[in-house]
Amino acid sequence: MTDEMLKSKPSAEISPERLAQAGAAVADLAHLAKNLLQVLSGCGEIIDLAIKTNQFDRVRQAWQLHQPSFQRLKKFQLDLIKYTKSYPLNIEPCDLSLVFTSASKQLEPFFSKRSVRFSLTGADTPATVNADSEKLRDAVVNLLITAVDNLQDEPGQITLGISLSDTGDAIRITVSDTGPRLDNETCNDLLSPLERYRNMLGTGLEIPLAKQIIEAHHGTLMINTDDNSCNTLTLTLPVT
Repeated sequence: MTDEMLKSKPSAEISPERLAQAGAAVADLAHLAKNLLQVLSGCGEIIDLAIKTNQFDRVRQAWQLHQPSFQRLKKFQLDLIKYTKSYPLNIEPCDLSLVFTSASKQLEPFFSKRSVRFSLTGADTPATVNADSEKLRDAVVNLLITAVDNLQDEPGQITLGISLSDTGDAIRITVSDTGPRLDNETCNDLLSPLERYRNMLGTGLEIPLAKQIIEAHHGTLMINTDDNSCNTLTLTLPVT
């Protein structure tokens, strides 16, 4: 979450539906926080003992486990805040190519660590919309994280694409991956908070957050609605 978002004032009224969603998210993902805290606690104990016994190699080893768990717990906390609060949109002309560049750069370390090949298609498509660029970037980042998790720790290809609709009144953004094709049940489950497996990169809130952002822009999000063998997340935004 950016400093600007933290400074912005969320909506004073939270609908009963949003409160119910928040409660369900906490209940569904409570074990995620528990698992991460257990890892952090264990790392702390190892580091404490290693310092007392001057085993600094063990300190480094424990720190390598501590950092990704801490970052994931931090992301979970911020994602949960975004999921439960309604922040106003900052609408202005938005160059989607800059949004894509920023989003993909944020994921570069994870692409490299997991031997993921990344490509961008349609970069020359005229793509300026009136939107909240920061929130759209968050949505694209969340879709890229979902794609990384779809690869299930295996090397693979992730493609971020952009194109205009046939009528020219909408922009289509796709994130595709070469992981095992998700069945309809899993696709539906992803629309709600879901921890799919313990070592996943995301927090399980990626698709619900992206859906909230896109719908706030009067767009749509769809999962695997084509006949391709790969997984495809599709965002459609109106051109205004």
